[in-house]
Amino acid sequence: MDKVMGFAFPFALAEGGVKRADGHDKIRQNIRALLATRFGERVMLREYGTRIHSLVHDPNDEAMAVLVKRQLQECMLAWEPRVLVTNISFERREAELYVRLDYTHTSEPSTDSLLVPLA
Repeated sequence: MDKVMGFAFPFALAEGGVKRADGHDKIRQNIRALLATRFGERVMLREYGTRIHSLVHDPNDEAMAVLVKRQLQECMLAWEPRVLVTNISFERREAELYVRLDYTHTSEPSTDSLLVPLA
């Protein structure tokens, strides 16, 4: 894998400076940051983020799951090219929707999975 390095997310201070992350941890943090950012929220990068937050008051049904899946695929293709999404599935728990993102790192044959609440 190309060495992925950068500031840790969430941002924190560590002894000697800013906390850093690398490798698989940094990729996971980048995905979490991307999914947590509303489309248009970043002042200098308006296209970054997802529109899934606008669906918060929609019914928790199959139609919403299809919309979320499409938006996740689009944002991952645009903003995290080091990752190939292999599967997106959903878990419903009462009023919350969780998305499981299965992905492969493009520069090595390692896979990972991330469960993110979309409530």
